[in-house]
Parts: sequence; structure tokens; C-alpha cells
Amino acid sequence: MTAEIAFAAEYFNGASSAAQPVMAVWNAAVRVLELRRESDVRSIPAADVRIGDRLGCARRVIYLAGAGELHCDDHAAVDALASALGQGRAAAEVFRLESRYSIALLALLLSLAVAGLGLRYGVPAAAEHAVRLIPPSLEANIGARGLALLDELAFSPSTLPVSRQDALRQRLAAACRLADCPAYRLEFRASERIGANALALPGGILVLTDAIVELARHDDELLAVLAHELGHVRHRHGLRQALSAAGVVLLSEVMLGDLGGIADLSGGLPLVLLQTGYTRSMEREADAHAMAWMLRACLPPHRFADILNRLDPARAEVKGAALFSTHPETRERIKVFLDQELVTSGC
Repeated sequence: MTAEIAFAAEYFNGASSAAQPVMAVWNAAVRVLELRRESDVRSIPAADVRIGDRLGCARRVIYLAGAGELHCDDHAAVDALASALGQGRAAAEVFRLESRYSIALLALLLSLAVAGLGLRYGVPAAAEHAVRLIPPSLEANIGARGLALLDELAFSPSTLPVSRQDALRQRLAAACRLADCPAYRLEFRASERIGANALALPGGILVLTDAIVELARHDDELLAVLAHELGHVRHRHGLRQALSAAGVVLLSEVMLGDLGGIADLSGGLPLVLLQTGYTRSMEREADAHAMAWMLRACLPPHRFADILNRLDPARAEVKGAALFSTHPETRERIKVFLDQELVTSGC
């Protein structure tokens, strides 16, 4: 038979905020908890007693169904009562583990690892799924608004002759008749901030800077660069990157069908691309698209390697722009394109 358990506590009856000092006594014979105060004794059946979990050195709380609660500092007595009631075994084990610094440190490290894996793999995977839920019309609106903001932040009107711009648009359209292209719109801009570069925005907006056009020694080199950017469009990398940067809240809204805040991505997308660029896996995916596209369009792969050789020194001269800082190692990319023999029929 369980020995009598007695401890001092403060009783809150639920009707008043005033505490009443009582002596709580566990009567094992009849399985009731007696609350004794002077000559008054109140009996609470065991079924109506629930022991609250232990939280550090905080006072323990004993919940009395329909009769208020007890607050007590005597942890040993409350633990004994919990044992008599057959409660709190799991909570006691958790408290024991939490009290060990080595276990707490291990739990902290595991939590950080899970959080890191979630950011590294979970958020991008969720973004990839969420992108499928965004209609093309909304994506086009995000891209248009993003370009307008870039025009304020980093771009100025192109100084290329209109005839030169039109000739490049015609070359790209002709190549797209041989190689399948997603819907696109080719724009030209001048930019001291990003120098010789190209980028793709959601909705198929492609931008070539004047500097990269001047850097090219053959129009096929520019088509190779555009093939890479069309890969970003094809795989909707701009949206995926923006959603990943937007965080879990916006991702959850999109995946639950609430697209009301998705248009706000247009405000953050240019900054995401200018400051962080695309991920390396996205760049490799766009390179693979460029390779396949060039072969279908009868363009020698070395054209892409040629302009990459000249782009690295040109980009090194531009400070403050990280748009292409996440590109895979240039020599590795060049080797891939130089190793690919042009094998087509009818070219």
C-alpha cells in the first residue's frame, strides 16, 4: 500500500484569484486527494486529479477537474503523488533527459541540423512544387513588374541601333524554328552595374546588356547565351528562386491556393537575382538546356565556350553585382561544351 503523501500547497478554486493555503494529503485507502484547511476537508477523487508536467524549477500545478488547481513547490511530493496516480512517467523521463546538458546539447545540434536540411533541401523542393500552382498570366505580370523595377535600379535604355536589336531578334526567332523555345520576349538594356550580362525573368523576359552584345565576336555566341537564359525560362528558375527566398509563409500561402500576395514577388525578385543569382544546380540545368538547344538549332557548342572565356574577365571588372557569382566553375563549363561534338543531320 502506498504510504501517505502530504504537502503544503496553494489552492485556487477557480472562482477567485485569491490563493488559499491548504495541506494536500493523498489517502491511498480510498484513492482521494484531501485538501485540508483548518477544520474544512475537501476530497477530490483520483480520477479528477491531473499532475502538470515539470518545467525546470517552476512551481508544479495539479489540475482538479471542476474544482480549480493546486500550486506547489515540493517537487518530490508531487512526483510521488503522480507515481501513486500512475501519471507522468513519460513527462518525468523527458524532464530527466532535459536536465542532462549532454542530451540538451545533442537535441540542440539535431534541431539545427534539421533546420539546415530544411532550408537546404526542403524549401527549394517546396518552391518547385509551388511554382506549378502559379498561372502563366500571373508569372508574366511578375516578370513585367520585375523588369520595371530593374529599369529603376540597374538598367538604362539601350544605345544599340534599332537595326542591330531587330537583327538579333530575327536570328533568335529563326533558331527557335529549328529548336523548340518557350514563350519569350527579348529586351536590350545598358547597365554599368552588371556589365556584360544576360538574364531571364519570369514570364519569358530575356535581357541582353549592350556590353555583352559588344563583347560577342559572333552572333552565334549571343544565341548560345540566350539558349542558356531560355533554359532558366523553361524551368521557371526565376520564380523558384524568388519563392525560395520569400520564405515558408509565402510558400505555404501559394501551396494552399492563396495567390493574393504572390504578385509582391516582383518587388523582391530583382534584388534576389542581383544579390544572389541562381543556384549552381539551376545554372547546370540551364547549361544542359543550352547544349541540347544549340544542337537542334545547328549551332556549334564552342560558341558558348568562346564567349564564356571572355565573360569571366569582363565580369571581374564589375563590382557590386553578384548576378553570375553562382555560375559553376567556368573552366568546367567550357570543357563540357568543347567536348561536345556537333552531330546533326541536315545542318
